[in-house]
Amino acid sequence: MGISIEEYKKMIGNSNIGKNPNRQLIGRVNHGLGENFEAQVEDICSIYENKKLAKIEKTPEPMKILKHIEDGKFETVFTKVAQPDFKGTIKGGKTVVFDAKYTEADRITYQVLSDFQRETLLQYKELGAIAFVLVGFSDGAIYRIDIETWASMKENFGRKYLKQEELEEMSLRAKETKGIIDFLRII
Repeated sequence: MGISIEEYKKMIGNSNIGKNPNRQLIGRVNHGLGENFEAQVEDICSIYENKKLAKIEKTPEPMKILKHIEDGKFETVFTKVAQPDFKGTIKGGKTVVFDAKYTEADRITYQVLSDFQRETLLQYKELGAIAFVLVGFSDGAIYRIDIETWASMKENFGRKYLKQEELEEMSLRAKETKGIIDFLRII
């Protein structure tokens, strides 16, 4: 069971005075859900690797440790802007680069991908790589959106978000093959 707002306030102490505890809690929950989605994607990538279909790895976040606290905890800062989440190669030599995003809403917004991530994915695409954004929704559906479609969202859809129902209509949903969500369509 979850904790109450009062318990949460006690837990975080005075370090966050003036911050909205409801928004902080929602932020932590959403961050955890995003991490769970990335773990699911990593599991799928492991299946691709075990089947010798692809070698795709999670890109580590570039961080610098500022201070060791206790019990294995530490303070860090990011040393570079966020890179796309996953990079690798599909059997036959094709490069694949993508970012994984998760949402509890019925839509995914353009700004969840940073300008740097979007530009990096477009550069890979220009060089011949398969470059996309992999989007997970709360119902378990996963969609693969080509980076060019993502980058031209405003021009093509008149707004900076895509609804899950639109992604379904565009046949961008990852298919399940042999019990595996095959977002690369290679199984």
